[in-house]
Amino acid sequence: MRFNVSGLLLEAIGATRNHEVDFVLETQGHPSERVRGQVEFLRTRAGVLVRADLGLVEPETCSRCLKALDEQVDIKFEEEFQILFDPRTGQPMPSDERDPDAFLIDERHILDLSEAVRQYREVCLLIAPVCRSDCRGLCPRCGADLNEGQCACEAATVDSRWAELARLKSSGLIGKD
Repeated sequence: MRFNVSGLLLEAIGATRNHEVDFVLETQGHPSERVRGQVEFLRTRAGVLVRADLGLVEPETCSRCLKALDEQVDIKFEEEFQILFDPRTGQPMPSDERDPDAFLIDERHILDLSEAVRQYREVCLLIAPVCRSDCRGLCPRCGADLNEGQCACEAATVDSRWAELARLKSSGLIGKD
């Protein structure tokens, strides 16, 4: 999502612009995602402060049962985009005053939000998304979906370290209330 901020850069510090955004985020090796929300641009001494409140739907896989799901991702950030060239003279800005990790506004005064949104999307994603909070997942032995019912192997298999206790329980010597 690209914005021409040349007009804002010619205004005084503190000038603002508000935009509703609706764009498709294209990332190599990743499905296209529709991003919607609002951004505010605030003129600063070094460039433009971007305040973003965005949302997108991320196609994911449940970490327990491996079913496809759509994760709603809310992205909120404040990030200063710094200018490379003075908007009045066109002369390069001193590089010693620039943060080396800052997002940049290019020589044509175009501010591109795509990389910032991509980075913040990665930070906001859940590490282990689940289709629902009570998802029981898959049986570790046979792979059956435990949300659809019990599998036959769960009761039949006993950890060899507990085999002697299982034998005592089946004989009726332990396990009575």
